[in-house]
Amino acid sequence: MKISDEILLAQQLIQAHSPSGKESSAAQVLMTAFQRLAYDEAYIDEAGNAVGVFSRGEGPTVMLNGHIDTVPLGDEARWPHPPLSGAIAKERLWGRGACDMKAAVACMALAARDVAAAGFRGKLLVAGVVQEEVGGLGARYLAQQQRADVVILGEPSKLKLMLGHRGRIEIEVSVPGRIAHAAKNELGDNALYHAADFLTKLQNLTLPQGGPLGGSSLTATRLTSYPRDGANVVPGRAELTIDYRNIPGDEPADILARLQALTPEATLKIPSEDAKSESGKVAMTFPRVMPPYLTPGENHYVNQARQVLSTLFAAEGHPFDESLWWFGTDAPYLASMGAVVIGLGPGEEELAHTSNESVPLKDLQLARKAYAALARAYLNT
Repeated sequence: MKISDEILLAQQLIQAHSPSGKESSAAQVLMTAFQRLAYDEAYIDEAGNAVGVFSRGEGPTVMLNGHIDTVPLGDEARWPHPPLSGAIAKERLWGRGACDMKAAVACMALAARDVAAAGFRGKLLVAGVVQEEVGGLGARYLAQQQRADVVILGEPSKLKLMLGHRGRIEIEVSVPGRIAHAAKNELGDNALYHAADFLTKLQNLTLPQGGPLGGSSLTATRLTSYPRDGANVVPGRAELTIDYRNIPGDEPADILARLQALTPEATLKIPSEDAKSESGKVAMTFPRVMPPYLTPGENHYVNQARQVLSTLFAAEGHPFDESLWWFGTDAPYLASMGAVVIGLGPGEEELAHTSNESVPLKDLQLARKAYAALARAYLNT
């Protein structure tokens, strides 16, 4: 079978191993594509993001955005096809990053060229950003360097129009105890029991609910006791990690106060992330807080997207739908440019980060058309 340009580029990106912080091989693949497709400008910025630009005078600025880093491969023996092969089987493209989200980036690169060939007024950018999976260094830096009126983000969505997601806050809880010999445990104060009491209260905690994003939630994800190498010692301290997903209005300070009230003697903090580009040219320190993002449902760009996509999908025999992501994205950082961010991506989001990561070939073909149709509509407004 003849492999289309977007499938071939997606294959090449998958084959370029690019775990977070080591994306240069994938960035070079994208740069080569930008040059081959005759972009007006193509460069790798100081954060490591690959950026391609078509400029056609005064007009709106539209950005097509996706990340080129991936999570680790995991146990390669569990993959039905080698995770860096970009194999095509059962009408799907397989490999790490297939749906999350190198296929979308490939479709964007081709779609922008399609739009430029037909003509427009304004600026059209395609950005393959780094380190989305570990805090968003690439998007945070890009937002400081660029501006856009609207950003189309290609995280997987089964080609649904996506309008936002909850935020994420990582919280570390340190619960005190008193160390002692385990054979004489009455001399100590077991921090694990205090942690268990805290977890029970945490499980029954009422959290803010309502609004388009549904409600906040939390998950205790890690429990460690100290000293770590003393199996015959009453733990003198226990540390928990909480993954908290928040809706707008449920702010970090309020969340910390709510959790502190469960165990006043505990120490709570939001850890910081020290992020650095692969080249070392860009370094940032930021708290592990991803704000929630919600696109106003009656926004001009959203309404235009609904019209464009429903018309295109009807002609292609594909249903139109809209929803919200259940995971976090770079959207809040990209929105800091003053842009409206909407989402649309090929592939099933449930397969991201798994050993079955793959994307339907037909989704790539339709995604390329959808990105082109959206960009053309926004630029010709």
